[in-house]
Amino acid sequence: MKSAKAAVYSSYVYRWMLDFVRELSDLFGEVRYYSPGVYGNYPWKEYEQYVQLVNKKTFFAAAINYLRYRPDVAIILGSETRFALAMALLSRIIGTSNVLIVEENRERSFASVFLRALSRVKRLCVVATHRNADVLVAESEPARDYLLRMGCAHKRIHVIPHGTNIDDFSPHAKSQQLANRLGLPRNDGHTCTVLFVGAFTEYKGADFMARAILDFPHPQAVIFIIPSQGSVFSKYEQQLEAMENVYTYSSLEDGCMPYLYGLADIVVVPSKLCKAVSSDRSPNSLIEAMACGKAVVGTTVGGIPAIIGGAGVLIRPNDPAAIIEAILALAADPQRREMLGTRARERAVDSLNNSRYVRQIVELWKRAHA
Repeated sequence: MKSAKAAVYSSYVYRWMLDFVRELSDLFGEVRYYSPGVYGNYPWKEYEQYVQLVNKKTFFAAAINYLRYRPDVAIILGSETRFALAMALLSRIIGTSNVLIVEENRERSFASVFLRALSRVKRLCVVATHRNADVLVAESEPARDYLLRMGCAHKRIHVIPHGTNIDDFSPHAKSQQLANRLGLPRNDGHTCTVLFVGAFTEYKGADFMARAILDFPHPQAVIFIIPSQGSVFSKYEQQLEAMENVYTYSSLEDGCMPYLYGLADIVVVPSKLCKAVSSDRSPNSLIEAMACGKAVVGTTVGGIPAIIGGAGVLIRPNDPAAIIEAILALAADPQRREMLGTRARERAVDSLNNSRYVRQIVELWKRAHA
């Protein structure tokens, strides 16, 4: 293995992907990471040093770099962008094995006739790429069903949700320093803290979360911590900031994130069920919260059920009442919260462990390559 070379491509750079590349580097002689950029609030300038940039300006230079590198395997995370498809094609030309990791779970639909025509052409390329991959990994059951609708053989699809660094994201004692920074009151033991992590946007179900917060029947029993950024936060900003039990945070440093989870009793991931695009694929906040040993609440969309796997509470999507109901039940039952947190940590260690995830991917490639 140490004589082999690997390449990784992702459309965005998340923290777990950098960890994925580091884990691969322990197994391969050399690993190069290609990506056009970073998503959300991650510190791109910090991450950029680990990446070979692939965008409109740098594409040809990156392509030449890749062709000269000539890796033994290309692992493509998020396989449907034009650059991902181009990397898969280049891999075919030079005889590199392709491992495609698929997050999409629904075909995209367009109102415009022109866009529908373009999407059909692109879909032909996507279907051909997926059918000819050496290894196909679906991040969820809906992603597997999506691949089946493409005509990919059932026996070739492996359902494996990605993981996180379970050493970085682990149970932490409450950080009073971070609590003071966010202006949180001292917890008297009777108040339950509910956390939302990520951009406060419609796709992440923040509209339903905001309405649940505003309609919550016992505000004195629960503290909500939410991000002060995103389209939905702007929409409800005045109402949310007027509430005494709502506290907000702006961008936090990477190192603060495990301690942010440490402040919570419950982490809610209320992702929206979408009709025209894929629903939330594999939310990192859910995986990180479980690794931190938190009781989690998630909707039955996209990759969320595959991640929770019985170690949390699943609720119907697009419904503020369901969010309220789940929070009320957990807030009133500390023993159940503790039990779910323990179960979530165990599941993270066993099944959402980035180190184990990397080794599963590599083992699948080795079997296909052999």
